Amino acid sequence: MNNIGSTQFKPAIGYLRRSTDRQEQSISDQRRVIEAYAVNNGYNLLNYYTDDAISGASSEGRAAFLRLIQDAKQRDCPFQFVLVYDIKRFGRVDNDEAGYYRYQLRRNGVEIIYVSENFNGDDTDDLLRPVKQWQARQELKDLSKVTIRGLLSRADGGWWVGGIPPYGYDLAYYDGSGQYLCTVRFMGDGSKQVLDQDGNITRTVPKGERLQFTKRDKSRLVLGHPDRIKLVKQIFDWYVLEGIGYKSIADRLNQAGVPTPMGGRRRTSKEAKWCATTIMSILQNPVYTGDMVWNRLSFAKFYKISEGCVAPARKFPGHGPSRNGQEDWIVHRNNHPAIVTRLRFDQVQKRREATAKFGYANTYNVGRGARSPYLLTGLIHCANCGHKWFGYTVNKGRRRKDGSNVKTLYYACGGYTSKGNSVCQRRIVRKEWLESWVVDHIESLLKEHFGTPEGLKKIRRMVEDEISSMVPEIGEELDQVEIGILDIKQTISNLIENLTLTNREYVDVRLVELKRELNVLESKRLELEAAGVKKLEINRLIDQAVELAGEFKTAFAEGTIAEKRLLLRAFLKRIELDPIKQIGVVEFIVLQGAKEFEKKSGYTLDVKLQ
Repeated sequence: MNNIGSTQFKPAIGYLRRSTDRQEQSISDQRRVIEAYAVNNGYNLLNYYTDDAISGASSEGRAAFLRLIQDAKQRDCPFQFVLVYDIKRFGRVDNDEAGYYRYQLRRNGVEIIYVSENFNGDDTDDLLRPVKQWQARQELKDLSKVTIRGLLSRADGGWWVGGIPPYGYDLAYYDGSGQYLCTVRFMGDGSKQVLDQDGNITRTVPKGERLQFTKRDKSRLVLGHPDRIKLVKQIFDWYVLEGIGYKSIADRLNQAGVPTPMGGRRRTSKEAKWCATTIMSILQNPVYTGDMVWNRLSFAKFYKISEGCVAPARKFPGHGPSRNGQEDWIVHRNNHPAIVTRLRFDQVQKRREATAKFGYANTYNVGRGARSPYLLTGLIHCANCGHKWFGYTVNKGRRRKDGSNVKTLYYACGGYTSKGNSVCQRRIVRKEWLESWVVDHIESLLKEHFGTPEGLKKIRRMVEDEISSMVPEIGEELDQVEIGILDIKQTISNLIENLTLTNREYVDVRLVELKRELNVLESKRLELEAAGVKKLEINRLIDQAVELAGEFKTAFAEGTIAEKRLLLRAFLKRIELDPIKQIGVVEFIVLQGAKEFEKKSGYTLDVKLQ
């Protein structure tokens, strides 16, 4: 309790609020004015309710304000007056919301006193108060529009628009003339390292302290610490190449003791851990391809960005972010150094879409499946009942001298093992025999297609025929896109040269439209260029396969269970076993991703079923 003045005075409490720590009416300023008013007007200040660094656009989230309202409803409420600096501090809410809370206080015998508004204390206050409340709200709306325009201007220039940069990136700051100032690296504990142009740390800013920059200073994303860059690439590779999901990647990082992006920045009572949502946010963020993408989410209370312009928001403020349509995104291609290739990023998005549509696949990579010695689980299908075949362990009756069971490993139909003879017959195949058969045939296929000069020439010829059929269309379309880009750039240059005060508004709107058209054409150019280099990518894959052909068995024998499983799935598409006819068909993929090299008919397998 902060008792000020005589207890015979009118009992009151003070309400203090500011939106940011850079606002004029600081908490101490408000408190000083309220205390002076209380002394001069006969109020006894019992306590204060304080919302610091909280917006007044809505009452939601203002914990102290809501607690004040609840306390006023109690039978033993000790105060009869609320002293607040002005209407803005009470809240920049609209008249309906302000009136709702004033009514709740008044019906419980509590009156609000605005100490710096100079109300007369008569009926004219009922006329002036709504006007001032409207003005306070309108000031906030106008400020919102100005802020949005400033952010849009920065985003149009490819500058960082605020907040902590994505994991793996730092922020390089430049002054208004474009001169380099410093690089800022955000650390896991909430501190910030300031680096010079050579990457040397010049100072460290403790958690909670701000770095001072002028409004003209701007920042851009640059590559961060090499360990962070390596980790981001590893996360993308794990997801695509090993097929493990968000949770498993997070678990792998936690077991390795890798510090999280946020570290102890928010949590102090618990050790910070990687979680699935953090991994998901990294994998779906196009910033890692070098694109600056802004306005994917909108936190707008009054105004938002729509079609490149400031537009009124149509949602009630204070209900969290909303996702904007892709047409409203602000995108700058190749705006900063990329950490992953566009090919890898696209592969991740395709897998994410497939997972969302068909559910989680590749469960052999997580949980018990990751440690299972059965390398073909999930790839064997039953031609009789349609179920998949799984590992099936048989314990023999006689034990070893050490008392352990003698186990024999088989594959068996899941229809039989889970549902019995009514679904499928009991037929099993030895694990060692089937896996050895698969490995031998993969090796022979690699040698057949990549182990001889004739086979290599044949495949390269097929690749060249495929690419040559595409190149003329790509080349012609690429020329048209290049012409379009040059035309737009020339139009932009002409508009800027002829800019006047009279036509400025028209030119601003037209420039936004042209920039959007330019972004579309530049994206199309990159796609066409990527298609044009497809031949080089496939040739590189062929060269890797040639190198692997002579060493497949060695790599397989020396690999871990996870590596063996990954190797088999790179070349094996499906095995179909028929327990009735006791035969099987195996489909191999000689070069993953190239349909011309896929063994459609497969190999007939004389299965040794028991």
